[in-house]
Amino acid sequence: MTSFEFVFGMISVITSLALTRLMSGLVGLYRHADRIRFSWRHGCWTAMALMLLLGNWAAFWGMRGIQSWSALDVLTPLVFVGMLYAFCDLVMPDEPKDGERLDLRDYHARQGRRYKTLQLAFSVLAVLVIARRSDSVGDWLANSGFALVAAACSLIALRTHRAWLDTAVAVVLVAMAPVFLWMHLQGLSG
Repeated sequence: MTSFEFVFGMISVITSLALTRLMSGLVGLYRHADRIRFSWRHGCWTAMALMLLLGNWAAFWGMRGIQSWSALDVLTPLVFVGMLYAFCDLVMPDEPKDGERLDLRDYHARQGRRYKTLQLAFSVLAVLVIARRSDSVGDWLANSGFALVAAACSLIALRTHRAWLDTAVAVVLVAMAPVFLWMHLQGLSG
């Protein structure tokens, strides 16, 4: 087993746990749909979490050529994907208990700050990881565009008290996510 296979295996396990949390949470929301008040903002954050999770997993495939892994090279992706797991777990509410109603607008208002903070931290860490692996400032800027925009959006979402701006940020993030996902899934083919 190569070092990459070992690290990618651990990344895949954590990614699978986060994916399971998202998928089982979505099924639970569907199961109790008659007691759920939907929120477009929360829906955007949840969809973005799913696409970010899968795109991030696929992006790690690009590291398959690394022959020698330092302790930092091993720990960084694990911290990275661990933070992404926490983001996915926080964005997904628990199923409502018997007779209880779940208002996803209220959930977003109460818990949004937590998952937005993790999204910001994840984006900043991505910018730093890309900087560490870049040969020049131009290379860093070219490769960190998604992470820089996501960090700025997350920061705006954390700072604003205006629903329209919070919604706009969620829409920008969920619009970027399919592009991020597609780009990295394409990398698996080569």
